[in-house]
Amino acid sequence: MIDLCIDARMAFSSGIGTFIRQLVPLLNHSPFKVTLLVKDHSWQSDCEQILFDAPIYSIKEQVLFPRLIPRCDLFWSPHYNVPLLPVRAKKRIVTIHDTCHLAFGSLLEKAYAKMMMRKALKSDLVTTVSHFSRSEIERFFGKGQINVIPIGVNQDHFRRVESVDDIRKKYQLPNRFLLYVGNLKPHKNLTGLLKAFSKIGMTDLGLVLVGKGSVEIREKVLSIGEVLDIELPFLYSMAEAFVFPSFYEGFGLPPLEAMSCGCPTVVSNAASIPEVCGEASLYFHPERIEEMAHAIKQVIEDQTLKQSLIQKGFERIQLFSWAETANKYRELFEVCYAQRDRS
Repeated sequence: MIDLCIDARMAFSSGIGTFIRQLVPLLNHSPFKVTLLVKDHSWQSDCEQILFDAPIYSIKEQVLFPRLIPRCDLFWSPHYNVPLLPVRAKKRIVTIHDTCHLAFGSLLEKAYAKMMMRKALKSDLVTTVSHFSRSEIERFFGKGQINVIPIGVNQDHFRRVESVDDIRKKYQLPNRFLLYVGNLKPHKNLTGLLKAFSKIGMTDLGLVLVGKGSVEIREKVLSIGEVLDIELPFLYSMAEAFVFPSFYEGFGLPPLEAMSCGCPTVVSNAASIPEVCGEASLYFHPERIEEMAHAIKQVIEDQTLKQSLIQKGFERIQLFSWAETANKYRELFEVCYAQRDRS
């Protein structure tokens, strides 16, 4: 058996949390014996768990890493906050999802991220989630051996739902609305989306924002905060279209989730988004407000275009499977393990 320890403390964060929650169950069988570092013992009970309540990015986590990481063959950090001190793992693995903190962070965030990513890139195995992210990592740190493994969409969970009355009533949703799902950080370009929405001029159309953070609320704009995972397919299924206006994404999973629920997608042409969405979305430049508004209006008004995007979306999501993602990680982990005596 290969002893694999995973830092799973971010299991319920957005983005990386989905990544952890989907992959751990698929990796937790022969030849791996999985141990998790967790914030509490309420998740993935069939794995051995070690309570580790230190905050991400903290001095405390760096002090505790050497004490709490058990003797193991492989230690996997699914984010760039890797241990700085020696640990009892024979090999270290890291996944760097993006370089957003380097591109958009404060001076302190940039300094911390640069130091940590430089350390992370010295791991025995480095992976990322898109070719765009690999190119960004190489832009900041130079060429290296970085393996690209795209993430997946859970098609069993994200599927079209017809009975939506309870969710509509719970959140007091308008009859017709555009949908955004993601956090509300500046690089997500919610300011641009709000400006574009104000220019569409459809009196019967609302905008619903789902995600952690605060935003200036305007007429016909409803921010409902974080919702339960089980509720997302209902929201995607109800929406007239899903809009993703980001300036920067390492991958960008919400458009695929929307496609899987039969929701047409209107997305930014920036960063990794075209790599992920292919020909299944209508694109706009995230800084061109009129262009964004026009693209959204096209999808709302042109039923032929709308149905075409829905069909292309169903075809596109077949390229992104969590099972395939797990298989690729399993293969790389086994190769890394097999090379342990030759390093």
